[in-house]
Amino acid sequence: MRESKPIIIIGAGLSGLHAAETLRHEGFDGRIILIDREKEYPYDRPPLSKELMMGTMSSSEIYLRTISEYERLKIELRLGLNIDEINTENKTLIADDGTIIHWGKILLATGTKLRELNIPGNNLEGIHYLKTLADAKSVRQSLDDVNQIVIIGAGFIGAELASSFNKLGKEVTIVEKSETPLAHIFGDEVGKYFFNLHTSHGVNVITGDSVERFEGTDRVERVVTRDGKNISCQAVIVGIGVKPNTELLQEKISCENGYIVNEFGETSLPDVYAAGDCASWPYQGKHIRVEHWDHAMNHGKNVAINMVQNQTAPYHKVPYFWSDQYGYRFQYFGYTTLPKPTVWRGDVQNHRFSCFYINNEGIIEAALIVNQPKEALPVRRLIAEQKSVDMEQLANPQSSLKKVHT
Repeated sequence: MRESKPIIIIGAGLSGLHAAETLRHEGFDGRIILIDREKEYPYDRPPLSKELMMGTMSSSEIYLRTISEYERLKIELRLGLNIDEINTENKTLIADDGTIIHWGKILLATGTKLRELNIPGNNLEGIHYLKTLADAKSVRQSLDDVNQIVIIGAGFIGAELASSFNKLGKEVTIVEKSETPLAHIFGDEVGKYFFNLHTSHGVNVITGDSVERFEGTDRVERVVTRDGKNISCQAVIVGIGVKPNTELLQEKISCENGYIVNEFGETSLPDVYAAGDCASWPYQGKHIRVEHWDHAMNHGKNVAINMVQNQTAPYHKVPYFWSDQYGYRFQYFGYTTLPKPTVWRGDVQNHRFSCFYINNEGIIEAALIVNQPKEALPVRRLIAEQKSVDMEQLANPQSSLKKVHT
């Protein structure tokens, strides 16, 4: 395939990188320009809260590709570059260094940006966010002088950091405004399981409370909560979630919790596509947005195919993510809104179980699998097939998941 104008990809994370590679593999032989505001070469983010934080992996090991691989595929990397304007009428892009690039198609893979706390004391030293490699390095370099750490937010980043710091021998406190951790994703019953998981490893978990202010002279020394708790610390990690990074074209493209795309990844503007964390895409009759590694990679690949092959490959992949905490592997498939009836299968006490979320038609919408990697593939198939299941068979760990359909 040959186009006179380049394809520009904005965002050199997992989605953007895999999209760039897929364009080449699918036969596009024009210019591919991969732009990112970070100066680092594209890198993997999951190790930031785990291996890199614990010192079992170096920063050089998390880069996704070598320089020679970009050169071989003729992918032009423009790092440390901010976009000032994208003109969708004459198809030009203007960067902050004055560069003007004409494009044929453009892919927005801009990911997410952090939600930040705006409370008294938030300018003290020792208060960190974790999004980039630079953030992770900053936290890691400060750990030698830190014994007590407060994590604000019991989401996946907060939970994984609690596990990592716990393994490093730090005294960890989590402050979570919900009554149970991760209840907004898994519900209260599973939330209680995660609460007990943290506390059984010596992590102090404060729920139903929020941080009112930070106190200290130059560095943070205390966290004060709304309910009046004073928590001594030498470092704070804020992990209160993210939101889609849609500033570039949100005035010109239909947006609602991300750039709205069709099943091929195209936005409301012709030749403008979006993929990964910043995109709201159609899944089982509704638009959803997913912020996880597996989706970022697969959606980036799929949208690139459609950019080259004129929208012939609709994206229907079942969402999936995983998390490693305290030596346990958690895998979640599908997408659901709560509350939903649940079916439990396995041994909760020994951390080998699954929890299935069932809709009114008896169809599995989502499932959490704990330390049972062999069940991942059949569970993904069950969700993709969208057929009703026999609840008793599903709850029976002796019954094969291949035989639970009614």
